[in-house]
Amino acid sequence: MPDLTFLLKKIILYLFYPSTLIFLFLLAVSIYVLLGKRRGRRRFLLFLAIFLYYLSTTPFLPYFLLKNLEKDYPIPSEEELSKIKNLVVLTGRIYGDPGLSLEERFSRETLIRFLVALEIKKKYPEKKLWIVGGSFEGKGAGYLQELAEKWGVKVEALDTPLDTLRSAKEVKKIIPPGEPFYLLTSAYHLPRAIFLFKKEGLNPLPYPTNYNYPLCKPSRLFLYIFPHDLYLNLTNLAFQEYLALTYYKIKYFIKRT
Repeated sequence: MPDLTFLLKKIILYLFYPSTLIFLFLLAVSIYVLLGKRRGRRRFLLFLAIFLYYLSTTPFLPYFLLKNLEKDYPIPSEEELSKIKNLVVLTGRIYGDPGLSLEERFSRETLIRFLVALEIKKKYPEKKLWIVGGSFEGKGAGYLQELAEKWGVKVEALDTPLDTLRSAKEVKKIIPPGEPFYLLTSAYHLPRAIFLFKKEGLNPLPYPTNYNYPLCKPSRLFLYIFPHDLYLNLTNLAFQEYLALTYYKIKYFIKRT
């Protein structure tokens, strides 16, 4: 069971998702209507909710947010890759429900990160591949280790971490500070991951997987002006990264001062 600090952090994060803010704005409008408060405020909150909803559910806002997160991380060349002996993969969501089969336990992002890592391992079998990440139910990376073994690939798994900072602290126990290694995770997650790993004295080299901004690239197609839940999910994803990265930068700035 995750600790209270982790749960509290997740709850606060969800409160700042655009989808949650839309609900809160509309709830505030409803309360104003019931209490007969000033009409001008009701109109402003309603307009703000609709405006944020539209921006978040069409391609333009998520494209801008995600592109700025993902643009600085190209995939390394074969020459660069061949020089590094350790690969560290950060997992995404992993489900611990006992009724699920092994293949059903992983989110799309987790599988993409894992499959990219396995492709590299296949090209360079001498490299050591570490899968790092836990789950709310307990076991996490261990499930991916089982899947890899099922496919005849040997990997190492660290189940303990529930978030990126704890992952960095665990990796610090197995890879000496200063030694370069490739850090594989989703492209939008790399700014935060690289920042936190470096703060732990590690020397991560970015290896991006599953770029998301191409999924919401604006098009001339007329249908793109209509709201879609895909874009809302991508907007939430981007907001999560900006909020988390801002939080950690402030935290380390306060520590330094």
